[in-house]
Amino acid sequence: MPKRFRSIVLFSGLLFLFLPRLSGQSKEATIEKASEAIRRGDYSNAVRLCLDELKFDPIDYELNFLLGRAYAYSGRYEEALEIFHKMSRAYPGNTDVLLFRSRVESWKKNYPAAVSGYQEVLTLSPGNREALIGLAEVASWQGDYPTAVSLYSQLKEQHPEDPDLHFRLARVYLWDGNYARARKLFGQALRLSPDNKDYERALKTASPRWQDRFEIRFEGQNESWSDGRSAYLDERLAFQIPLTRAGPLVLKIGRAERFGEKETYFDLEFYPRLWKRAYAYLDAAVSPRSAHLPHSQYLVEIYQGISSAWDFSLGYRRMNFSSRPANIYFGSIGRYLGRFLVFLRWYYTPDQKGAAFSWTANLRTYFSDSNFLWFAFGRGSRPYEIAAVDDLDIARSSIYLAGIDWVIMGHLRLQLNYTRRQGDGLRRDVVNLGTGFRW
Repeated sequence: MPKRFRSIVLFSGLLFLFLPRLSGQSKEATIEKASEAIRRGDYSNAVRLCLDELKFDPIDYELNFLLGRAYAYSGRYEEALEIFHKMSRAYPGNTDVLLFRSRVESWKKNYPAAVSGYQEVLTLSPGNREALIGLAEVASWQGDYPTAVSLYSQLKEQHPEDPDLHFRLARVYLWDGNYARARKLFGQALRLSPDNKDYERALKTASPRWQDRFEIRFEGQNESWSDGRSAYLDERLAFQIPLTRAGPLVLKIGRAERFGEKETYFDLEFYPRLWKRAYAYLDAAVSPRSAHLPHSQYLVEIYQGISSAWDFSLGYRRMNFSSRPANIYFGSIGRYLGRFLVFLRWYYTPDQKGAAFSWTANLRTYFSDSNFLWFAFGRGSRPYEIAAVDDLDIARSSIYLAGIDWVIMGHLRLQLNYTRRQGDGLRRDVVNLGTGFRW
């Protein structure tokens, strides 16, 4: 190949390599584009931009750091760690590199390496906030809640106006099953940062089943039937008492009317705390006359939180009617999605007429920790709460439910529920209205 031709080829190759620079594509512009791609979650584009630019300057600090972050955020942990290991050798004692490398180790669930990295940062920079947060995260992910609480509490004392630390500490308490402290700290985080939607959602989903105030309320219910029978009427008065280490104790007295016959019943509900992330719903009732209601009944349901988002329950109910007993097995599984709670409930009633298995799919949306709307749909012979003996002999049907539970001005409670069940040409409409005062 002639010497002149080789020179032209070499010059053309160099021109091709440096064409981006000649066309005005600076390193600073590439860094900005890669950073924006990471902010958008476009990690593959960020990786491409960094790799292209590193051809010109393979040891550039900013580009390598961005590349490591892009790999880590996209789940390519080994490639990210390779980048940060090289950087830690090139920049010994750089705490930013050591911190991010430790984060990647923790995301990879290599907790001993993550702890070692965070401790190295603390040696170089005693009291480093990010390193202490990293150690607290690792501890909480391994279920060592006392250590996580200790670390976050130490940081919160040093930075009492930092809402993120209140939020992180609240989340650990929630995972540990300490709902009261979790709700208090989520509330403090929200007061420090009122516009933060994550804090608002966390407060709404922090065990909304628990109610911790005194309340007295009256409830009335009307059930009408399409076959012309007289409406069923129910009235009850409930008094709710908050307890320090448990959910509320609720005392009820009610009167039911069926086919012109009236009977009184007495009911007690209780929500004791059990173990971590678990509590029970207990109910017992008696009806001395027991013409249509059971003369005695009891219910036990245990709820177990799997995480801050999931829970499930299993329960048993025994109803002793004058004509026959009834055994009901049931359960639920639910998930919190922001301000929504989605859950499925199932019921199994062996040795009764109709289909033994029933279910309801439920959606609840929270507007605050006290105010919510709910909707449900179900199928089966008994996809609802059984109250009287004739509820056991219903044919397979569909059921539609909707309701609202609202607290006005912090003290006045309003409840309105509507249910329609249809099956075998029979329709049943139930309207339940409740009003109360809480303090």
